[in-house]
Amino acid sequence: MLFSTLVDADFLDTEAHFSTERANQRGGRIPITELWERFRGNQDALMAKTGGNLNQMRRAMYEQCLAAACKPQGFFRLTLPTGAGKSRSGMGFALSHAVHHGLERIIVAIPYTSIIEQTADVYRDIFGTNDTVLEHHSSVDSEHVGEAAITDREMWCRLAAENWDAPIIVTTTVQLFESLFANRTSRCRKLHNLARTVLIIDEVQTLPPRLLEPILDALRELVAHYGMTVVLATATQPALEDSTYVHGLPAVEEIVSNPGDYFRQLHRVRYEVPAVEQQWTWQEAADCIREEPQVLAIINTKHDAMSLLDALDDPSTLHLSTLMCGAHRRATLQEVRRRLQTGEACRLVSTQVVEAGVDLDFPVVLRAVGPLDRIVQAAGRCNREARLEAGRVVIFDPVEGGLPPGAYRTGFDTASAMLKAGCDLADPETYQTYFRRLFQAVELDAEGIQPLREQFDFPEIARRFRMIPDDGEPVVVPLPGHEKKVDELLRQVERRDQNGRALIRRLQPYMVNVSSRLLPQYEGESLVQRVAPGLWRWSGRYDPIRGLVCEGQDPEQLVI
Repeated sequence: MLFSTLVDADFLDTEAHFSTERANQRGGRIPITELWERFRGNQDALMAKTGGNLNQMRRAMYEQCLAAACKPQGFFRLTLPTGAGKSRSGMGFALSHAVHHGLERIIVAIPYTSIIEQTADVYRDIFGTNDTVLEHHSSVDSEHVGEAAITDREMWCRLAAENWDAPIIVTTTVQLFESLFANRTSRCRKLHNLARTVLIIDEVQTLPPRLLEPILDALRELVAHYGMTVVLATATQPALEDSTYVHGLPAVEEIVSNPGDYFRQLHRVRYEVPAVEQQWTWQEAADCIREEPQVLAIINTKHDAMSLLDALDDPSTLHLSTLMCGAHRRATLQEVRRRLQTGEACRLVSTQVVEAGVDLDFPVVLRAVGPLDRIVQAAGRCNREARLEAGRVVIFDPVEGGLPPGAYRTGFDTASAMLKAGCDLADPETYQTYFRRLFQAVELDAEGIQPLREQFDFPEIARRFRMIPDDGEPVVVPLPGHEKKVDELLRQVERRDQNGRALIRRLQPYMVNVSSRLLPQYEGESLVQRVAPGLWRWSGRYDPIRGLVCEGQDPEQLVI
C-alpha cells in the first residue's frame, strides 16, 4: 500500500508538472451520495414498471439488501438464484453501505469479459457515461488511435485505469488479484485506491482453488486494515468461512436471510440426472439436441465441442468457445438472442464460457457432467425469465468426454459421487457440502505463494501468481467480414506510425490466445507471423462457426 501510494503520487506530480492539460482531464469524482440517489431513482422507476411473481421476489431480495447495508463493515455473502437481479441488488447494497460508512468507491470484480461488458452496460444505463463507470479489462476497445483523436470520455477512461481513481470500477478478477501480487509500478499503482471501498466479487466460486490461500489472506488483510467491505456474490457459494480445510474468512454475514426459500420459490427447471453408469455417445447427445428447436449444450472441453458439432453435422448450429475471438463471440451471442426472441430454431454448442452470468434463456439445456457449481450455473441459462412452468436441464455423461486438468477434474469426481448418491441441486447448502469436499481434496496454495510472501520475494511471487497458469500469447485472426480492418490495423502496428497501445486495444476483439509452447512450431509451419514482440498474425484457417482451426492439433492444447 505504501509503495502504491508513493508510485501514484510520483506519477501524478510528474504529470502535473510536465502535462498540465492531461492532468486537468482527470477531473473530480462524482460523490457516492449522488450515485446512490441516481441508482435509487432508476431502481424505483424499474420496479414501478414491472410486475409478476418473479419481479415481486426480486423486489423483496433487493429490499433485504438495503436493510443489510447499515451493518458494520466486513465480509458479506450475497446468495441469490440465477435470474434474481444480483447485479442490481448487489450494487444497491454496495452504494447504500458506502454512503452509510463514508466509503469512496465500488469495485466489481468479474471472472469473464463477456459478463463485464454486459454488467458495465447496465451500470452505464443507470449512472450515465461520463466520469462514473470505469470498465477496465483487456478487451476494452477504442475506435481512435492517436492522443489527439480520442474523446474526453476515452481520455478519462485511460487516465482512470492507471490508478482506479473512479467511483465505480468494473474489472476482471485476473486484473484485481494479479495486481495485488504484482511487483511492477504500473500494476501496483492502483492498490492504495482499494482502501475504503466495497468490493463485490461476482461468481466467487470461479476463484482458482490452487491460489485460494493467498487470495483469502489478501482479502482478510484489506478488510482488517484498509477499510474494505467484501461481498461474495453467487448462486453457488463456496465454503470460504469454513476453516477445516482452508484458512477461512471470519464472520461472513448473509445479506439475504434464508436464501434457500428464494431458491425453492424461483426453482424454474427440472433436472434429469443420468442413471448410475449410464453414458451417452456424441451421436446420442446429438440426437437429443435435434429433438429440440431451441437448446443449449454445454460440455467440458473445446475438443468435446468439436466432437459434438461433428456428430450434429448441422451448419445452422452455433458454437461458443475460446477458439473464437471476442468480436466473434459477441456476434454469436447477438445472433443467439435474436433467434430466441423471434422463436427461430436455435441450437448452441458451448464450452463453459457461456455459463456464469451470460444472459440467455433457453427452454432446454444439456450439461455434460462436470463440477457441481458449473452444472447449476448452466441451469441458470434455462427458463431464466420463468416463461415456462419448468425448463429441462439434462445432465449427461459422455462416453468419450474429456476434462480440463487440475481442480476441474477433482470437481468432476466430487460431483459425480454426489449425483450418484443423490443430492438436491436446488438447495444452496448442497454447494457448501460440495466445496468442503473439493477443498479437502486439492492443494490451496499449489504455487507456494504464502512462503514466498513471508520471505518478501516479490519478483518470484509476481512470476508465480497467475490466475491462468499459461495465458498464452495473442494471435490476431482474420474474422470473416472484418479482414480489411484487421489487415490495416496490423499494417499500422508494423509501421509503428500510430499510438501502439491504442492500436492493440483496437485489435483486442480479434485476438485469440494461443499456447506459447506451440507458437515456434506454428511459425515454422507458416501458420503464424510475428507482427511485434508478443503479437502474432494467424495465417491458418479461421472458421465462421468454429473459430480458429489447426488441422491435426487438439483444440484443447491449441488455445488457452
